[in-house]
Amino acid sequence: MRTDRSLLLATLFPLSIGAAFAQQDRLTNIKVGAMAPEIIMSDPDQQTLRLSQLKGKVVLIDFWASWCRPCRMENPHVRHVYHTYKDRIFTNGDGFAVFSVSQDKLGAVDAWKAAIAHDSLDWKWHVSAVFDGENGTAEEYGVRFIPTNVLIDGSGKVLATDLHDAALEQLLDSLVEKDPAKLSAVNKQREADAKEAAKATKKKK
Repeated sequence: MRTDRSLLLATLFPLSIGAAFAQQDRLTNIKVGAMAPEIIMSDPDQQTLRLSQLKGKVVLIDFWASWCRPCRMENPHVRHVYHTYKDRIFTNGDGFAVFSVSQDKLGAVDAWKAAIAHDSLDWKWHVSAVFDGENGTAEEYGVRFIPTNVLIDGSGKVLATDLHDAALEQLLDSLVEKDPAKLSAVNKQREADAKEAAKATKKKK
């Protein structure tokens, strides 16, 4: 994967990552309106995570790596967006999540974990091929440069690709549900789900 151009652009345009990436064809296999391919990879504890586990939420599939300077520059904004929207109700999704797909290579476990901790990427959904070296996801999605991303709705449909800076927040804002009746219905469902979860926890004890 080429990163030299990404590094150069980030140096030339440090205040606007999105502007620096404007001329790059960063994802070649993903089309808006299509369904995002499933992702099945290992998390830092070598547990298998699946993108489909987040069905029902609006999800940002974020391709990055610990060694990628532009990615690390963008991480604070990704974190900000996550905390701003994670509990919001959208027109086609209840809540927002980030599914981070690291492009770190086989054996780079410590570097990957250190970058997650250092950049305070405090969500569960981190996967990589550092344990087995098999990263078919990058090939299937057609990732040519990083950082790049794919935004999908609650059904898994691709809403947009390669969103950076304010563009991501602007799109998410446009997707926020504004109908009071629908907001009330989702909140009631959330309360019911919380009660069921509490009951299940008590039964286990």
